[in-house]
Amino acid sequence: MTADRREPVKAAAIATGSTPGGPAAPVPSGHGTAPTSRLGGGQLIFRLIRQREAGIVGVGALLFIIFSVLSHGDFDSLENWGGISSGAAELGLVTVGVSLLMICGEFDLSVGANFSFAALVMATMIQDHYPALEALLVDLAIGAGIGLLNGLVTVFLNIPSFITTLGTFFLWTGVTLIVTGGETVTILPPAPLMLSVLGGTLTGQIRTEVLWWLGIAAVAGLVLHRTVTGNWFYAVGGKRSAAVEAGVPVTRTRILAFMICGVLAAFAGAVQLGHLGSMSASFGTTYQLEAIAAAVVGGTALMGGRGSMLGAVVGTVILEMLDSGLILSGVSPYWYESVVGVIVILAVAMYTGLGRLTRGGE
Repeated sequence: MTADRREPVKAAAIATGSTPGGPAAPVPSGHGTAPTSRLGGGQLIFRLIRQREAGIVGVGALLFIIFSVLSHGDFDSLENWGGISSGAAELGLVTVGVSLLMICGEFDLSVGANFSFAALVMATMIQDHYPALEALLVDLAIGAGIGLLNGLVTVFLNIPSFITTLGTFFLWTGVTLIVTGGETVTILPPAPLMLSVLGGTLTGQIRTEVLWWLGIAAVAGLVLHRTVTGNWFYAVGGKRSAAVEAGVPVTRTRILAFMICGVLAAFAGAVQLGHLGSMSASFGTTYQLEAIAAAVVGGTALMGGRGSMLGAVVGTVILEMLDSGLILSGVSPYWYESVVGVIVILAVAMYTGLGRLTRGGE
């Protein structure tokens, strides 16, 4: 990295309280003492406590124990965890993009419509005997285009992304219903090999979509914590005015985040098409809210500037554990949304309290 590029990023990191390699660092207390003195423990213990993911990992372990007992062991089965991993992979790919965007201080409520529309175009192309790889590239291009549109409207018309993407959600949902007439598009056998690569069975209960999800999350994590672009994401989401003054390309970074989110939503739809061999306009319709919930549960700040891909992965697994565990425990699946709502509120409360603790009680 050249010196002229290093200084703006360093300045933005200082302005937002973030480290050059990752999310915001704790601010010392106003009395000039290290925050560790308030905890009465060593630096290692303090660093563990202040990790936003640590608490939710503990919650996940507790849920695992509870559901294992209530389901009389059915929750522990390889078959059940195969289903959990598949559901988590499809939602998780969307959550990775949504988390990146939230770290940048923006939202995308159109990911569910993007998910189904792009995959339906891909399915229709395969039905019409276009090469599967070409159909996949069109799917990804649609996702990037939707993300680009969201970014341009939000940035240049100065409209809150919540409103912009709510509008494009209805737009693309309507287009999907008009094009398909609400019908499901099914890929008749023999299905192209590309679909097996995207969502076929890898071994036992593990499907290839799990590898796609974890691999992409790992790459996104490296980008966030090991690159200048990752620093820009945190800086823009943390304190935009300081990022502008430090020379961070704020407009370009925001639009890039929207495009990445759009591409990952479209790719998640392609993965589900590979898994099921069919696609409908009704698929993924709740993913925009579930992805935000998973990101928040995993420690991504609603106001931007904080979050990690580890947290996004853990948050997604927590939601899928809830869905499966409630059913296997004999609880009505209608309780799922209520329980998720309670967990989201508790997670935000926990992270808020943890933030005050690491800032010395301020």
